[in-house]
Amino acid sequence: MAKNTNDYDQMQANIRKAKGNPNKNVHHKKNNSNYKGYVASKQAAEASKNTSTRPKQPLWVSLTMVGVFVVLIVIVILMNGALKGNEIFAQGSMVIIGACCGIIAYLNRFSPRENSKLQKGIGVVLTVLAVIYIFMGGYGLIQVL
Repeated sequence: MAKNTNDYDQMQANIRKAKGNPNKNVHHKKNNSNYKGYVASKQAAEASKNTSTRPKQPLWVSLTMVGVFVVLIVIVILMNGALKGNEIFAQGSMVIIGACCGIIAYLNRFSPRENSKLQKGIGVVLTVLAVIYIFMGGYGLIQVL
């Protein structure tokens, strides 16, 4: 029985298979390409997530900030409500407000952002306000008592 295959046609088919599709996109061969599929993008996202340069803010700093703002809101509500004319509470609240300004100025050090000139200026203003409020509130408490 004779072979009915054409060696020339088979050789041409093998050459076409070896060359591949000339119209095929070759984005994955270019430099800085993200054409490696879903797995590569997932790995890139994990790598960028793990290389964050900003440190996280400690939990105690966040809880202290929340506590400071709760205290300030309670003081403002009491000053405009039930204890409106009470001199001792008014002077004591000045001391507490000054302490809150000082705490906020101190907690500014633990901010995950870099300290800009504006942030440093706000820290200085808060420190000055803390000193003024604590001094005036303490002096007022001495005078009332």
